[in-house]
Amino acid sequence: MSEVLETLLKDIDLTTPIFCIKAMAFITGFFLVATLFANFLVALYHFIFASKFGYRIKFISLFGLVFTKKDNKWIKIYKNPAPICFSLNLPEIANDKLRQDYLKKEKQLIFSQRFTNLFISIVIFVLTLGYIISFFKGESISLIGLFLIGFSTGMVFHSINHIGTSLYVYNKLFKGLIGYIQSKSDLLLEGEKIENLDLKPIAELPYNSPSEMEKLYYYLIYCSYLLFLNKFEELQKVSHEMTDILWKKSMNLFYFASYYWLIFYYSEIEKNKDKADDFFKIIEPVVCNDEESNAKRVLAYYYYRIYNDAEKAKSLIEEGLAGIDKYSFGEERVFEKELLLKLKNEIDSKPVTTLS
Repeated sequence: MSEVLETLLKDIDLTTPIFCIKAMAFITGFFLVATLFANFLVALYHFIFASKFGYRIKFISLFGLVFTKKDNKWIKIYKNPAPICFSLNLPEIANDKLRQDYLKKEKQLIFSQRFTNLFISIVIFVLTLGYIISFFKGESISLIGLFLIGFSTGMVFHSINHIGTSLYVYNKLFKGLIGYIQSKSDLLLEGEKIENLDLKPIAELPYNSPSEMEKLYYYLIYCSYLLFLNKFEELQKVSHEMTDILWKKSMNLFYFASYYWLIFYYSEIEKNKDKADDFFKIIEPVVCNDEESNAKRVLAYYYYRIYNDAEKAKSLIEEGLAGIDKYSFGEERVFEKELLLKLKNEIDSKPVTTLS
């Protein structure tokens, strides 16, 4: 092995451009193409098999284009500046099965995909083994060969890294704040009243230094809890912290529900047209193409409170009520219906003015 390294080092002239070109060929394969292809395989696997595991794809991003399903058709909703491929999956919960069933299926979906990726990566690695052996023998390798070595080793690296990340998420994060959030969501699915969740400010929970992601996920369920109990002072504090986290940042599709909440909050609770408009503009292509009841409710309050558009609000309310049983579940269904009917009754109770 030492003789091989000596031969390689002897043949390399660090002052010549060809070394940089060869290095770039390997790096491009390892970091760029392997990363994109590994993530593409994740999205493709979910697209094909998610429904088999009781999940549906809410959004899918492929090389910078984000799609969602509307009226049983896949439509492009916006361009994503980052060309990474991913899918955002949610349980197919048209009925009130216990969430635990879906957690098992979620693990099965994720780990079956991860090991499928690893298998494909090993196949690619074996197919490029000739180039790898030639490299370690010190033989001359073309730029394409170096690119393929980088690509195949990069695929194996990303596949193992994805498996390790998934194991960390389930064995570490799910024992912390994320697991606590999940347990509270399970209770709602099983029919527990939201006022009985006994949620606390995040500072009072036994979880040190929660990440921004963990905070945003916790605040979604916590804000609904505070709204139900009319605890507006704490609700304002939490919503402002969410605003600080997301304000003037590029949209992160995985936090779409946080944007929804802030549009609702600045339309209904703390009327602020500028902030409601800013968050709406960030998430507009997503929320306007979302067929679920929570999106219809957010838009109804936004158009009525901010722009006094009663007709558009009523139309959105009717759409929200019509689809409320499709994907909402347990107490979430009750909560959404209550908010939709509250606004509907308010609009209907206003006298109709006519021109004489």
